[in-house]
Formats: sequence, C-alpha cells, structure tokens
Amino acid sequence: MKRTIIKLIFALVLGALLLTGLAAGLSRVVYGRSLRASVYTLMLRRRYGHPRTPEAETERLEARREAGEKPYRLPEKLTLRAALTESEREGMQVFTLNDGGDAQTTVLYLHGGAYINSFNAYQWRFMDRLATEANCRVVAPAYHLAPWADHTRAYRDLTGLYRDLISEHPGRRLLLMGDSAGGGLALGLAEALAAAGDALPEALILFSPWVDVSMDNPDIAAYIPRDPILHLELCRLHGQYWAGSADAHHWQVSPLYGDMAGLPPVTVYCGTHELLCPDILLACDRLTAAGVQTTLHVGRGLNHDYPLMPIPEAEAAVRQVVAMVRGA
Repeated sequence: MKRTIIKLIFALVLGALLLTGLAAGLSRVVYGRSLRASVYTLMLRRRYGHPRTPEAETERLEARREAGEKPYRLPEKLTLRAALTESEREGMQVFTLNDGGDAQTTVLYLHGGAYINSFNAYQWRFMDRLATEANCRVVAPAYHLAPWADHTRAYRDLTGLYRDLISEHPGRRLLLMGDSAGGGLALGLAEALAAAGDALPEALILFSPWVDVSMDNPDIAAYIPRDPILHLELCRLHGQYWAGSADAHHWQVSPLYGDMAGLPPVTVYCGTHELLCPDILLACDRLTAAGVQTTLHVGRGLNHDYPLMPIPEAEAAVRQVVAMVRGA
C-alpha cells in the first residue's frame, strides 16, 4: 500500500512537471515569452480588463479636483533596502534613495501613472533595487498630477529640480529615467533642457515611454486586443487632462513632436503587447534620424512597463540598466 502511494505521488509530480514544461514550451512558441509572463498577463487582464467608461472616469477626476490635491503618502507596507529621505523642492515632494553615501551617480526618476496616479509598488521596488545594486542616488519627485495641474507646472518644477541637482553636485554623473507617462515626460524634459541650452544628462533610459498622448496613430488599432493594461479611450482622456489648454500634439505634451537633435544617448524598452508600441518605434526612428545614439529593446509578447514586472524577462532588462547606471 505504501509503495503504491509513493508511485502515485511520483506519477503526479512527473505529470505536473511534464505539463509545466509543455505549457512553458507553448508559451515560448506562441507568444515568445516565458510561462510566468503568460500567467502574469492573465492576472493583468483580470485586474484591468473591465475599465471605467470615459464618462465615469471624467466624473471621477472632476470629483478628485473638487476634493483638492493631497500630499503623496508612502505605502504603509513599503520595505526598502536603501535609505529613503523626503524633502520639499520646487513645490514638490521629492524622495531620495541612497542619499548621503559615496554614490557618484544620480538618477532623476520620473514615475508613470498616466499623469493622474503617483508612484506604485513596481516603481518603488525597481528604484530600490537600482539604488542598491548600482550604488546610485535615485531622486524621485512626486510631480503635480492631473486634474490639479497640467504639463506646464511639471516642466517648470522639474526644470528647477534638475538645475538644482546639477549645481549641487558638480562633476557627478546624472541620468534621466522614467517609465510610461514619466518616460514621455523625461524625453520632453530633455528636449526642453536642450532648447534652453542647459547641461544635458549623460543618458536617458525610458521604459514604455508615452510619447504621444493624442493616441491617433492608426497602427495602434492592431494592438488593442493584445494589451491587457492600457485602454485607448482612457489614455486619450488622461492625455487631454495633461495637455490642459494646449494641443495634444504640442511637443511638451507629446515629445514625439519635439526637436530631438543634440540629445544624449537614449535607451528604450517596450513590449509588443502594448498600445504605446507603434509610437515608441516611431520615436526611436526620429531619434536616430536626428543623430541621437538610440538603443531599442523590444520584448516579444511582453506588456507595458515589462522591465518593472515580476517576470523573468524583466531580470535581464534590469541587469542591463544597472550596468548602464554603474557605467559598465
């Protein structure tokens, strides 16, 4: 009896391993991604698959506007390895990881969130790992968001913060980094700094940058069924709030239309299963045409902001970024 039970357990374990291996192989062949990435995509679809209507979202944002802007509060369960300090600079809350040490590199990190949401857990985990493994100082401003502010205030405040960092730490390396909306804002900020004749960052590193908030590229239509996170009409609505009274194609709203000549080297990560992919590819083409050293990493079958996700493909991307920040 005991031997029979052992054989049964062995057969079940072997069967589970074979099924897992088969599923992993199918995921790689069909989608070009790991099994874990496919499972995580299913979780994302369940979480984001039933969005608000644009009307309901407008009502929600207007209620937020009436309630007034509140300071960002760190998550209660946030656990970081790097030391974290908070200050107020240029009218913004500014969080700094790994300050006061021997770090000779500063990363100015602009978070994503469709210009209406502040930091999320993925961004905190990434910034903490970057600060720790690359031994850099990460400066992360909680720039003012819609519906209480639009792009004009962000450019004013972030330009001031950037100039402060340059003057306070002469000789230190400074990199500009951002994800999603923050990636688009980072590119636009670099264009603004170049136009003003400011000293530019050593490099830009962008994850799924939102470079055109109008979302009117016809190629986006083919990506709608693939993307488990982003929804076209909501993106357009959030972009309108961020544009304020400006046209959605103004370069400070949509840096795809800005002057890219003279920018420092740009490294971009995006997935083939995100709505922003067509505009990201177009932006990289325009960067290259402008003479900017551009490196594009396209994750086959991967989603928006994939380097920040808990999937194997993110590990390779993060290792690359850490090496870039370390100057390796």
